[in-house]
Amino acid sequence: MQLDIKKEGLLQFITTGILKHSNQETALQLGDRSKYIGLSDIGKGIECLRSAVASKAGITQFPDHTDVPGLNPKELRKVLGKQIILQRGHWQEFGIQNAMMSTGVKLIPQLEICIEYKGIPIKAHLDFAIVWGGQCPAVRVIELKSNENIPDNLYASYEAQLYGQVGLLKQCWDKPCFSVTAEHNQIGFNDVTFPEAVRLLFGIEIPATPENVDIEAWVLSISMSEVKPFGPYKPDESTLKTCLQIAERIWKEKTELLSGNINLNDIDYCSGFHPLCDWCSVNEDCPKFRGQDMLDYDPAYGIELEKLASLKEQESELKKKKKEIERRIKNTYHLINGNNAGWLNTENYRFKVSTMPGRKSLDQDMLHEQITGHIHDGATAEAMLEKCQKTSEPYERLYVSKINKRIVKAA
Repeated sequence: MQLDIKKEGLLQFITTGILKHSNQETALQLGDRSKYIGLSDIGKGIECLRSAVASKAGITQFPDHTDVPGLNPKELRKVLGKQIILQRGHWQEFGIQNAMMSTGVKLIPQLEICIEYKGIPIKAHLDFAIVWGGQCPAVRVIELKSNENIPDNLYASYEAQLYGQVGLLKQCWDKPCFSVTAEHNQIGFNDVTFPEAVRLLFGIEIPATPENVDIEAWVLSISMSEVKPFGPYKPDESTLKTCLQIAERIWKEKTELLSGNINLNDIDYCSGFHPLCDWCSVNEDCPKFRGQDMLDYDPAYGIELEKLASLKEQESELKKKKKEIERRIKNTYHLINGNNAGWLNTENYRFKVSTMPGRKSLDQDMLHEQITGHIHDGATAEAMLEKCQKTSEPYERLYVSKINKRIVKAA
């Protein structure tokens, strides 16, 4: 019993520290986020306006560090687990920054671009901007994303954030919109042009206008053992305009919500399936999930769903462990056996690693192109493809979504 109390005390200590440090760092790096629209807000708003407005209005289930003593053990582990995932990106960012700077590139960490659009303050915070001068001037914006599993394709929210960053960089190039803090750079300054910022930081000259500068943005998606780049994203006026329009909607809806003229469920929300819905801090009463309350009928549903959710988590962990053990065994095989394709024996098992042929699949785009090239009639080609398609029997799929209840603060 005494040991359990000590364990809980240690978890409370760590959770309190992470929450307090996170709030301090956010205030230091990003300021009061309720006073402006950030590009991450715009990205969220493109996917779900309701979630973005709620976040900007301060509606969340995340507790403050002072609330930790009032959390029960289950709530404590939930808060700590989510914070570990959220903070891992910041910890990785520090390591990636050191790695980049060791190469000698001219790197600007945490560059801020601040503008007003129709009276709305908008800020972009660029994780890293790498600058080259000379005869071939270039800028590379790099955004880090920490992912449990690296996605096949970027979420629309991430892409909007990247387009917004390079769009504002180009649009504001020769305007006094750029600032950096001395914490992340050798010096700090506010409200200068981008060429002035580069001159102050590195003592080099870059063009006064961006027209002849090679500007790209990239995302580095980082898991615990993999890194995958996505890009490039180049400045695009129409996409930037869309981002600014989303910022305007978020600001207006937030103002209306805080004024009491509308409620949260009056705001547009993501109606289709989205993998980030489970992470949304205001999904508890989202209209998307409005349905029949089963508590008054049979509480066993809740118990069974809890079991199912637990088994799915265990299955996910087992898959990760299986993948890691397979990776270690494959590496060991290659180290021991070299290019020899023979078996290695243990007391009860033998194993070897073989290269298998890739799976064959039909490239429908290429097939369509080939058929159209021969038939010269797009409608006929489409009809032929449609005729050759086969649809399997309908099947049922069970969706289970976690309700993120807002944590009640201790009295």
